[in-house]
Amino acid sequence: MANLTPREILDRVRDLAQRSGAAEAEAYLEIVNFTEARVRQGEVEFLSQSAVQGLGVRVFVDRKVGFSYTTDLRPNVMDELVRRTIALAGQNAPRDENRLPDEQLPALPDLEIYDAAVAAMRPADLIALARKTEDQAFAADKRIQATRHAHAGVAVGEVHFTNTFAPYQTYRTTTCSLGVTAIATDGTVKREGGFDDRRRIFLDLNTPERIGRRAAERAAARLGGATIATTNAPVIFEADAAASFLAGLLPALNATNVIEQRSFLAGKPNRQVASPLVTIVDDGLLRRGLGTHPFDGEGVQHRRTVVIERGVLVKFLHTATTARRMNVRMTGNAVRSYDTLPAVGPTNFYLQAGASTLDKMVSETPRGLLVTELAGFGIDTVSGEYSQQVAGRWIEKGVLGASVEGVTVAGRLDEMLLGIDAVGKDLEYRSAIASPSIRFRQLTIAGS
Repeated sequence: MANLTPREILDRVRDLAQRSGAAEAEAYLEIVNFTEARVRQGEVEFLSQSAVQGLGVRVFVDRKVGFSYTTDLRPNVMDELVRRTIALAGQNAPRDENRLPDEQLPALPDLEIYDAAVAAMRPADLIALARKTEDQAFAADKRIQATRHAHAGVAVGEVHFTNTFAPYQTYRTTTCSLGVTAIATDGTVKREGGFDDRRRIFLDLNTPERIGRRAAERAAARLGGATIATTNAPVIFEADAAASFLAGLLPALNATNVIEQRSFLAGKPNRQVASPLVTIVDDGLLRRGLGTHPFDGEGVQHRRTVVIERGVLVKFLHTATTARRMNVRMTGNAVRSYDTLPAVGPTNFYLQAGASTLDKMVSETPRGLLVTELAGFGIDTVSGEYSQQVAGRWIEKGVLGASVEGVTVAGRLDEMLLGIDAVGKDLEYRSAIASPSIRFRQLTIAGS
């Protein structure tokens, strides 16, 4: 960084922008180091170390916005970047909402998003973890004779931020991950099953034993899968499948899409849009959360936002710009990297845990489908239609039966959300988007 500290870089860029004609200026510096190891059949298949370092500059001149970025942090390059960004702003159309947020950041407790033990991990540590996880998958079931690979990785990041209204702010994060995709074999039939975990703190990470066992169980459960006749029946989404469904629902809760009439939930605030069992939260201050930071990509403090409360649509997720356009309070959901403008995105987005269990949902279902895996894209949040290929287990008289594959489940999103009649306790924050198991009262299951 040419002997400049991150704070000196940001102060230099912001001050030069303001002296050069910017009414408001923002500087965002990001530094991330990645290490990943992959193992297959006990041998190292892939080992990678990489670093990302970049600076993004945003300026506002007469309600016109300009944005540029660079990975070259030499002073003369940054000075030229500022001048070019101001020139770019002059070519854009003015909009009244083109202003920086002027919110001041209060002090926050320790969010526990940095772990020195993760930052200290070396390639040899990751290789050992990946090997142990693969070994555990082999040990869990004799039908597991191969894996696609086992992987272990860490990411260590820093964000440094300032703008015209906010003094210098910074935070550090760590992320560690561990997983394996097992391959089960029965004669000539092979099926895959995987299990992965990601955490901020190493001691929170699932053990290699549990990860290997769960991957082996998932792979073995898919053996003998077959399609079923088309029918209408209750459908249970296991927690990971429910989290994937929830992720697909996110665009409908994005205020940009709502403003542009690209969400089936547009025009429905304060209306019942889901079952009373459904509460959906975006919590940027969740302790140790994978989406937790003290502030968002515009310097607005993260917060806990209830999006749907007991089935009632309460709020959409906002940047400063969308909040101004809809005349509502900001939610701290501007996500970005150094090379992108802030856009609406989730922090820790989850469906709140309920009172049921997966076993209870299955036992209460006379005839239906347990979905354990989703394939491809199935949610159209503009029209509100849902159709997705799935795999899982058939339920007969409250008991799990044969493996099912090659089927599609379908429905209308508004009816599906209102028809959720059970929510599980099994909420785990292994991703920034998480959900417990859920049961839909009835969906169309298209098979043979």
